[in-house]
Amino acid sequence: MSGARTGEAAEVPGGPERDPGLQPERTALAWRRTVISAVIADVLIWRAWIHALTSHDGADHSAQLMGLGICAAMACLTTIVLVICAVGRIRALHAGVAALDHDAEIAPQALMLRTASAAIVALAVTTVCALGLGFS
Repeated sequence: MSGARTGEAAEVPGGPERDPGLQPERTALAWRRTVISAVIADVLIWRAWIHALTSHDGADHSAQLMGLGICAAMACLTTIVLVICAVGRIRALHAGVAALDHDAEIAPQALMLRTASAAIVALAVTTVCALGLGFS
């Protein structure tokens, strides 16, 4: 064998000397980037809706206004859901790392992952719909 004697425990990465290091901070930064992206999409959708409300070209755009209003409300709702998921995950990581054993894992809950994924997909669909309504 390559340098290991029989009966000797091999050093395993993440063993007893496990240092969680910057994992909570990296995860928190990733969640914050995601939330900032969602907020930027929200601002652009709300801007399109306000612009459509204030345009006075004499044409009746009630369907466009209603559609953009629904898109703005959905964008706001999905961003709120993402913020709740992000805060919950960041808190769980910071609380778990303090009492972390070398055998413990801080895995995200499946419901939180599904909720965050659904919110991202809903925001993407809402953004595409708002783009379609904004250019019509």
